[in-house]
Amino acid sequence: MRGRGSDRRRAVVLGLLSVLAFAPGCATEPSIQEAESVPRPEWKVGDRWVFRRTSLAGTVGVVTHQVTEASGEGYTMRVAGLAQEIARYWTVDLHVSRQTAGGVQSSSFQPAAMYFVWPLTLGKEWTQEFEYRDGRNDGRYANSWRVGTAVEAVDVVAGRFYALRVDHWGSRRERLDTYWYVPRVRYWVKLENYLGGYTEELVEFRPES
Repeated sequence: MRGRGSDRRRAVVLGLLSVLAFAPGCATEPSIQEAESVPRPEWKVGDRWVFRRTSLAGTVGVVTHQVTEASGEGYTMRVAGLAQEIARYWTVDLHVSRQTAGGVQSSSFQPAAMYFVWPLTLGKEWTQEFEYRDGRNDGRYANSWRVGTAVEAVDVVAGRFYALRVDHWGSRRERLDTYWYVPRVRYWVKLENYLGGYTEELVEFRPES
């Protein structure tokens, strides 16, 4: 008779399980990865993720996230395809410290917002208080995050992936974002942004070789 512990381990193994499907419409089966948790990824300059962004109004566009700088201090990511080019600054632990739009700082977090806490494991939760500044909604906030309790199959433009879902709530328990993170892609393959009213789905991932 299999205990709950072995069932849970099997569920994690079956889903850490990322599928690499880089061509639109390409769906493949999961591969087995002998791990029970997802470690922090390392990004390289040139890593690029291309997304299809769809707004609630049905407007569709293409947005590219590309690592432009990487150091022991963290990463700079350029987000292109929007009205203004955005630069997002991540720590090495993939916590967001600040963001610029059109070369001008648009928001900052102190300390950096902990969008991911490593290793990621099923059911993991964390909460953080930080000072947020954007010139409009400045103040102290307490946000919380939670990893789903099961690996989820998610279908996007690039194909089917097996992901860990991370939900993000604000200080009043309003839902802010949901991410579907895939280890071998080293990023999310799908993002639902409830405040911004849009969804991003992976079209292509091009790692720096």
